[in-house]
Amino acid sequence: MKSKVISIICIITLVSCFFFMPNARAETLEEQKQNNQTKQEEAKKELEYVQEELSESLVKIQELDDKIRQAENEILGMDTKLTELGTKVTDTEQKLSVVQKSYEENKALMEKRLVVMYECGDVSYLDLLLRSSSLVEFLSNYYVIQEIMQSDSELLENIEKEKQEIEIKKKQLEEEKAQLKLLKAKKEQTRIIMQNNKTIQQNQIDKLSEDEKGLQDKIQEYKNEEARIENLIKLASQNYTYNVEYTGGVMAWPVAKSGTYITSPFGTREHPVRGVISFHSGIDIGNAGFGAPIIAAADGVVSLAGYNGGYGNCVMINHGNGVSTLYGHGQKILTQVGTQVKKGDLIMEVGSTGVSTGPHLHFEVRINGSAVNPLPYVQQ
Repeated sequence: MKSKVISIICIITLVSCFFFMPNARAETLEEQKQNNQTKQEEAKKELEYVQEELSESLVKIQELDDKIRQAENEILGMDTKLTELGTKVTDTEQKLSVVQKSYEENKALMEKRLVVMYECGDVSYLDLLLRSSSLVEFLSNYYVIQEIMQSDSELLENIEKEKQEIEIKKKQLEEEKAQLKLLKAKKEQTRIIMQNNKTIQQNQIDKLSEDEKGLQDKIQEYKNEEARIENLIKLASQNYTYNVEYTGGVMAWPVAKSGTYITSPFGTREHPVRGVISFHSGIDIGNAGFGAPIIAAADGVVSLAGYNGGYGNCVMINHGNGVSTLYGHGQKILTQVGTQVKKGDLIMEVGSTGVSTGPHLHFEVRINGSAVNPLPYVQQ
């Protein structure tokens, strides 16, 4: 069992980068592609073997762990939305209060005007004009009457508008409070399901052998590190520190060397323990060799530069408007945080640091912190 655990850990570490190992002899591009496909088939068979070797309990624990982590992320997201909705409700209540106050004041003013008009009896605006003793008085009375009539008209219009606005604000407030109530209920439901999954997971962990517990600890350690790095990347993707703006257009191919190609695409990949690594968040560019130049794919500001877990030596560039690019596994970092870079500027050398067994570049494009397929953004 011990050797089986060691084998599984080794495959978890190696399988994501097996196809980056340099060839001993020179090959044509077509031969290299064919060799890569052969290695992928071999790895697939190896993965299937390891999957069969895992105990059902360990697989179940990882499935539950994925559900728990997903629930925790959902709850965090709902907390953010609850805060936003709470702010909107407060804002709507304040605006409603202001409109209602203005409406009551204007309504009271109109009532006073009506009382004055009633007390004046049958005296009309025409009577006032005809009683003018001179042309100057006539023009003066005419101007005053015009002002009074316009003021009354505007007052009536404002009262009607405010009445309509009050109805709209009341409806908006009801809808926001209903959303708030529904979201709170959903959060509580998610929390209960998460707690139940944690209880079931702990029961499964208690039944594991010592070797399986050791493997479980390794998997949890890997997942925690992965989550830490993901949060760091999302933080570096935020725009609040940098005055840059991505205006669209094709990005540059990030490895400035001919003959490079994608050795691992963006998307879901098979792995020995479901939930450990199930998603490849970028593309891997191979056939570059150690020291090959890595360049900025677009204008921006360096928001991250340093060693980061499985990414090894890593650089991240914030291009503005929520767009960032990430470059991993570098041999040497040639820039620093806060540096303004232009498209094509040298930022790093190709290497094999982090989780890697051969020289290559792991390249990501992120929108508001979330990884997306880089291919629509880059030209090869």
